[in-house]
Amino acid sequence: MESQDQIQAEVDNLTSKVKESLDGAKTIAVGEAWKILQIATASIIQIIEKIGTDLKSPEKKELAMSILSKFYDKMFLVIDIPLVPNFLEPIIHKHVKSFLMLLVSSTIDALVTTFRETGIFLQKKVVNK
Repeated sequence: MESQDQIQAEVDNLTSKVKESLDGAKTIAVGEAWKILQIATASIIQIIEKIGTDLKSPEKKELAMSILSKFYDKMFLVIDIPLVPNFLEPIIHKHVKSFLMLLVSSTIDALVTTFRETGIFLQKKVVNK
């Protein structure tokens, strides 16, 4: 099994657990969606780092962004945005997703740096030739 397939299997398991925990919630506030995305981002980064040893850093980030975008689509069909009438929310939903994905991209960079500095991930060593 290829590493990306193994990563996807782990993420599917994570997604089903999150869906179970949100069972019954018809809408999710944008703040709650962001909190869930942060936790999912940290978990997915760790999964990719653990299994995707054959992937380069840019490939890992691209894979993480793709997985998190799909995770968002599966988890957050309806996001409740304060002060926005319910009939307008579907119209601006894609803009909310775009904004949150920008934040996720920055979060990935920050988490990877933090994980390396704290020893959760091993530092990449530079070899001088």
